[in-house]
Amino acid sequence: MFHPPLPQSEEKPKTPSKVLFIRFLRLLKPYKYKLAIVFVFAFIAMLTNLIMPYITKVIVDKGILGRDINVLLFMTTIFLLLQVVNWISRSIQGYLSSWILNHLIFDLRRRMYHHLLKIKLDYFTKNTVGKIMSRITNDVNAIGNTMTTGLVDTIIGIIAVSGSLFMMFMLSIHLSLVTLITLVLLIYFSIVFAKKARKAFLTTRVKIAEVTSSLEKDIAGAREIQTYIYRKSKNIKEFSRVNLEYLKANLQATKVIASLVPTLNFTEALGYFILLAYGGYLVLNKVITLGTIIAFYGYFDNFFRPIINLALFYNSLQATFAAMERIFQFLDEECEKEEGKVRVKQFKGYIKFENVTFSYEKDHVVLKNLSFEIKPKEKIAIVGPTGSGKTTIINLLLRFYEPQEGRITIDGIDVRDIPLSDLRRNIALVTQEPILFTGTIMDNIKFGRNISDDEVIQVCKELGIHDFISKLPDGYNTIIQEGGKNLSVGQRQLICLARALVGNPSIIILDEAMSSVDPYTEVKIKDILVNKLKDKTCIIVAHRLLITKDVDRIIVLKNGKIIEEGSHEELMKKNGLYAKLYRAHVPLIVQKTP
Repeated sequence: MFHPPLPQSEEKPKTPSKVLFIRFLRLLKPYKYKLAIVFVFAFIAMLTNLIMPYITKVIVDKGILGRDINVLLFMTTIFLLLQVVNWISRSIQGYLSSWILNHLIFDLRRRMYHHLLKIKLDYFTKNTVGKIMSRITNDVNAIGNTMTTGLVDTIIGIIAVSGSLFMMFMLSIHLSLVTLITLVLLIYFSIVFAKKARKAFLTTRVKIAEVTSSLEKDIAGAREIQTYIYRKSKNIKEFSRVNLEYLKANLQATKVIASLVPTLNFTEALGYFILLAYGGYLVLNKVITLGTIIAFYGYFDNFFRPIINLALFYNSLQATFAAMERIFQFLDEECEKEEGKVRVKQFKGYIKFENVTFSYEKDHVVLKNLSFEIKPKEKIAIVGPTGSGKTTIINLLLRFYEPQEGRITIDGIDVRDIPLSDLRRNIALVTQEPILFTGTIMDNIKFGRNISDDEVIQVCKELGIHDFISKLPDGYNTIIQEGGKNLSVGQRQLICLARALVGNPSIIILDEAMSSVDPYTEVKIKDILVNKLKDKTCIIVAHRLLITKDVDRIIVLKNGKIIEEGSHEELMKKNGLYAKLYRAHVPLIVQKTP
């Protein structure tokens, strides 16, 4: 089956920061009340920070220099109480911020996972598993802390800056004007570095996704890699390459921040230099008191520290925007539409393709004006060379994709008019690769459906697999290891077949379901098809042709068109493509079939 090529990684920001920020604020809406409490306690902590420098001024000027013991004791007590209030407020603020952060990550991951299960199938053909995983794990982690704690600190920091600026001007207008020269430098440096940071951090997000993707593929294929020694060295080189690219991207982003922090610290130090030099001059000339310059020092710290944090936040925000852009791109991916107003409980199984044309890309047509029909309870096989469109027919029938032209009907109803839930509940698909999930055999067969254990056991008895399941260590409660490693391929395929049949579907599709099984299991599945599925419409996409002798009709595809159609005997007499394919498999079948 043809798959579209993977797109090249795009490392340039596409979405304006303002749009990303507004969308993020919507994510915070469920936590608005807890956020309000966080702001209250953050505001209290900020007020205590604003009051304490002035208390220090009174202690120095009146308590110490004025030698007033009562003022000294009273003000130091107030200072201590303010410190306690500050500690309590920051503790509550920190806990609630962490609570919101963790719940935001939890909810966002859950939302992305739910969306993952509804995205159109072509998204998975264009994106590797590792890159999808990276968005749900790495990118979600990247936005959490910056956009909760950082957001609160930023808003409170703006208020603190305003309050500190007001108190500084109250203490000394001249000293305030001189020291604020450094603010111009601070703003300039922040803007310059921010432009570089967004692009650098977006690149790191792309590269870590590539590392995750490479790891995922290599872990899944560990046995094959270790078996083929020459491939192991190639995989090591490939992982080293993507890992090195991530290192370079990360170092580039780090260089931006590493350059910013010393620059901001130098600007801050310049401000303190001006404060001490000019402030000391004013004290010596008795323009201001010693307590005033000490208090001014505290307010300058309260003013400048949030400014630096704002600058750092603004630049780290670029990393967050890079991750956020990837997350929202994922959430904006088009989902399958649960459309269709014709509710169907059970199909009769009459399938018809009417002049269907389909292509994954404009310049690569897979099916060309294809028409055929399948009668209720008929068993057909679809055969043909690789890339002829066999699996595409199944994908269209299940509405994983939509045809560009023509239509597909079941019992005379266009499949687009049938809700997806009704359509797929009545069609069972068994694929070439038997997919099992961690859990018991019973859970894997039920697959979330509300059916009893007895119903499952009855189906397994009919399929002739009850005995082998019963002989396992814990029978139907045997835990299946990751990927079904503790079962043979044939056993996994039979369990998948039981999963398909236990829901009593009207239509059964075997999409090359026997291409990976042993000859014994192939014969067993063939027997099940002939004797146990007489009342089902069956479609068999076949590569190994042993089973085609027993179906009612065979459709032969080539380049998306039907070139032959008929029973096994009829097609063998024609001596066309089917006969050629069948004879190519006969020697193997004869040798392997017990």
